[in-house]
Amino acid sequence: MERVTPKEGRAAACLEISLQTAKLLKGQPGLLQSMIMQPSKDSDPLCSISVWESKANFQAFLKTEDFAALMKSDAYANMKDWMADYDGQMMKLADGWHP
Repeated sequence: MERVTPKEGRAAACLEISLQTAKLLKGQPGLLQSMIMQPSKDSDPLCSISVWESKANFQAFLKTEDFAALMKSDAYANMKDWMADYDGQMMKLADGWHP
């Protein structure tokens, strides 16, 4: 899970970069779900959540050429410059359900 608080005037740009980044996840082995949550106020953090079959699947994604290219991209550099705050956490699923 990542929470990104954009600097003033950068909410739309940060959202677009997050959406582009989420597209990289599509089709990755072990990815179960990816979500980008847009806040109702531009000053609030947007949240990216990805759910993986295992920590090993996620760590394997971190070693892919796609992820390496993202880290070197202008989009990532811009995102770092446009964030007022960032929080990333790895968690284990304790419970979940789908209707």
